[in-house]
Amino acid sequence: MEPRAFGYDPDPSGAAAFVATLARPTLAQAGPDLVTDEKTDVFLYEALLKLMPSWQRGSQGSVGSCVGWASALCVDILAACDIVYRKEAEVWGGRTIEASLYGLSRVEARGQRTNNGGDGSTGFHAAKSIRDYGCLHYGQDYGGTRFDSHSSQRERDWGRNGLPDVLEPFAKERRATETTLCTSFMDVARAVSNGYACNVCSLQGFSMSRDEDGFCRPGGTWPHAMCICSIRWGKRPGALIVNSWGSSNTVGKHYPANIPEPVRVCSFWADADVIDRMCRGEDTYTYAGYSGFKATKIENWTGGTL
Repeated sequence: MEPRAFGYDPDPSGAAAFVATLARPTLAQAGPDLVTDEKTDVFLYEALLKLMPSWQRGSQGSVGSCVGWASALCVDILAACDIVYRKEAEVWGGRTIEASLYGLSRVEARGQRTNNGGDGSTGFHAAKSIRDYGCLHYGQDYGGTRFDSHSSQRERDWGRNGLPDVLEPFAKERRATETTLCTSFMDVARAVSNGYACNVCSLQGFSMSRDEDGFCRPGGTWPHAMCICSIRWGKRPGALIVNSWGSSNTVGKHYPANIPEPVRVCSFWADADVIDRMCRGEDTYTYAGYSGFKATKIENWTGGTL
């Protein structure tokens, strides 16, 4: 089993101050046309796997960089949904370098030059980072510099010193246009149902074993950030949480039974009331691309994978 590193460092007063700067601070204001169809489950990882069939989650290892990992996956799913479902003329950049959002959230988004305060970050600093500073991608040429794989040392270095100045202009080419707060399961459901993944930051912990429906029982404390990318309804509504601890970090049944292997090994479901509780900390964000938050029809896609 992979190391169980965390890295969410709550800052309630800072979060409230950031939300106060948003022109449309809640999803109801930012996406008034977003609705749910409570007869249809939604799996946003399908768009990501369509564009990147070889996608694997990877692991944050022993670095407290979960905020960077969760926000990076949200950004990748956003870009995939922009292309696959919203038919936007966006170029697929590949997988986001988690260290880019982690470093930016710890240094530049705080108006600092360095941050020697250990590991960790917040949801609102990640939201500010992707909106104002952008992100980098694996496999891209950035003026002769290229990053092909994850590096724990890079996360530590950028988490301490921020994104290198020479790379900041490249990151700014890949920004989200808007971010807004999700304060309930229904907010999360409306966002995901229209193609917007959510970075949920909380202190809620879970068991490491999925039950017969694929849910992990809430319990204990995890100062952690994770990505929500799917919603289910029926007899037991809930949200699919994708973790950043590598493969096989939970055991038990899956839903759906034929969930693709890359998602199967790093995810679990949480009940709607648990998601409600996690969102009450008011540091869970979703991000929008070029056209802001707009109603989106999520088509069923199997691509030979499901």
